[in-house]
Amino acid sequence: MSIFQEPRGPAPKYELIPLRFINSYFAAIRCSPLLQTNIYTTPKPRQGYVLSMDRTNWKFGKRHINILTVGIVVGKVSIPLVWTTLAQTTKRGNSNTHQRIALMKKVLKVLAVEDIYALTMDREFNGYQWLKWLNNKKTTWVLRLRKDTHINGKSAKFYRSTRKDKHAKKKSVFGLPLYFGCKSIKKGRADFLYIVSNNLTPNDALETYKKRWSIEVLFGHLKKKGFNFENTHMSDKKKIDKLMAVLTLAFLFTIGWGILLKEQNLLNAHQKRKSTFRLALDLIQSMFRKPNKHKEKIELFHQWVASDLNPKIFVV
Repeated sequence: MSIFQEPRGPAPKYELIPLRFINSYFAAIRCSPLLQTNIYTTPKPRQGYVLSMDRTNWKFGKRHINILTVGIVVGKVSIPLVWTTLAQTTKRGNSNTHQRIALMKKVLKVLAVEDIYALTMDREFNGYQWLKWLNNKKTTWVLRLRKDTHINGKSAKFYRSTRKDKHAKKKSVFGLPLYFGCKSIKKGRADFLYIVSNNLTPNDALETYKKRWSIEVLFGHLKKKGFNFENTHMSDKKKIDKLMAVLTLAFLFTIGWGILLKEQNLLNAHQKRKSTFRLALDLIQSMFRKPNKHKEKIELFHQWVASDLNPKIFVV
């Protein structure tokens, strides 16, 4: 029976999957299903993977839910690689050095450091010990700064654009020698963007930092713009980590299905204007609601799921 077939007659009896099997599969899982396979079979950008670290949060009752995530940038979106739900005692929900290092250690178990072009991070992820650890691991990183951060003893807000500086030298930031870059922002809450990097020159760092936004797009897909993750009533750390694994798997299938659809000549003008994720999610929902209307796409979906071909998720 097709999963999209309209039910006829009495409801079928389904054999329940043993609970011990489910518990065994998702035991202490805090990583993407990608990590259960060989990530090196997927195409790698010429310069290497760009990673993005960020935290998503919401409130359930009086409890603050905070999930620290590292994703791999794929076009305009990130794919979750590893994550952890932070303890309730974490100050303001912000992660600490120990939590960040623990998460990056998992990344470095499956990605060779030479395959990582850069790790991009927002202002929250500063700190001497954390950045020094990344340096010791020979990991290239790009970090956004607050405007009151001291650059060579002077506040960053007193600097202007460095885009024309072709002979940039490292400056002292957080007690480390780092490249510093800044540029004006035409649209945004801040007038200037300030970044530092341990290895990338200012212009390269500014260009690379643009890709950090992809993880915000991911969180939007997992939450209100897609799977409504924040509607869960779960608050237990382990259960949230496992639910994140389920949503990551669903997200991978949705993105893969959307990429396949855009390769086919089966879309109308309105569908072609949608993002890959939105297109796939809307169509999957419609296929469940009106299977008779989407017989051709349902057949394509069955062929795709049953095939041995890897979905082209990592086309960059």
